[in-house]
Amino acid sequence: MQSYNFQFQSNFEELETLEEKLQSIVGFDSLDHTKQYEIMLVLSEAITNGIEHGNGLDPKKVVHLKAETNESTWVFEVSDEGKGFDPKILENPVEEEYMLRDHGRGWFLMGHYATSISWDETNKCLRITFNI
Repeated sequence: MQSYNFQFQSNFEELETLEEKLQSIVGFDSLDHTKQYEIMLVLSEAITNGIEHGNGLDPKKVVHLKAETNESTWVFEVSDEGKGFDPKILENPVEEEYMLRDHGRGWFLMGHYATSISWDETNKCLRITFNI
């Protein structure tokens, strides 16, 4: 298993460095383009949430991305310097009353493209798994 650690300052321009950071992970280039896209999309959403909701766009705070990879499974942990959240209180974005909102789809999208996502209350991090 290989481990990687990355940091993102709390501004949206930092998202532009995500692809470069993922390219430094051994084996990312050999993934099919669909899998690369799915990983980029999910992590972009998770990091955006950390920057905006967790850190409140505070430039003094960072979002941490940890990756652990092996031949069959890649696990990412995203953490910020906020208080955390309870995913059980999130509204379902496919319910009619929430469909037209301009936010609130991130958890749904991440769950669709990742093999699994879960909130680790003890470590205050979002754990995202992809089967490769």
